[in-house]
Amino acid sequence: MSSIDSADNENERRVIAEFFEELRDTASSLHVLLGNLRSKAVPPDEALAEIRRSAHNMGSEAQTVGVPLIKLITHRLSEYVADLKTLDKAGIDEIEAFVVKIEAIANGEPVGEADVPSVIRSLPAKRTADIDFGNIEKKDVEILLVLPEKAMAHIVQRELANCGYRTSTVRDAFQAIETVVRTRPDMVIGAMELGVVSGIDLACALAAMPVTESVPYALLTSYELGHAKLKGLPSRAAIIRKSNMFGVDIAETLIRFGVGA
Repeated sequence: MSSIDSADNENERRVIAEFFEELRDTASSLHVLLGNLRSKAVPPDEALAEIRRSAHNMGSEAQTVGVPLIKLITHRLSEYVADLKTLDKAGIDEIEAFVVKIEAIANGEPVGEADVPSVIRSLPAKRTADIDFGNIEKKDVEILLVLPEKAMAHIVQRELANCGYRTSTVRDAFQAIETVVRTRPDMVIGAMELGVVSGIDLACALAAMPVTESVPYALLTSYELGHAKLKGLPSRAAIIRKSNMFGVDIAETLIRFGVGA
């Protein structure tokens, strides 16, 4: 190994060590904040704003230094708190579960690539507003939504949450590929339009890789099956139409792939 390579490796180790030190400091601060929330010493809106900032900052730094597991966990934390207006005891406990896991990894908890899906599934599921989860049978099923439009993502999330499914949302195909490879969701639902890479391109990419070829994929589109715009869509992929058949298509797709059965 050359002296240049050795210096680069040492610099990388130093950067990651500093990042983990910052993670420990942030986790410690969040523990204090959650304790203050429990004792009502801090208003929930202020606490939620600080948690959102911390999750965003940790995720951005994890992306920069190349620690994908922290990026995945903080993405889930960001999703969890995104739409919350207040926090009950259960919500505080669930946010603390995220913080505990981040702290454990920062302290050296060994997590191999094969363990990542189970780590992600162990995290609390995002709550969906106006849904009484006490009357819904929760399923150990992860569905990744690749939907750039927030309004559409919310509609699909609600439909799936009403059936007891866990969802996570990313906005573009490139993040989706990394997420599918690392977390192995039970199904992916992608929009037709995803920017420079379409939902059909994403379906083809996932179908072409041995590590993701078996993950069920459904395209959310306004086009009917057989339309020229759907040329190139892998035959195994399903179609979920943006129409009054939306709910029926989702149900039939889940049954077809045996998701949650």
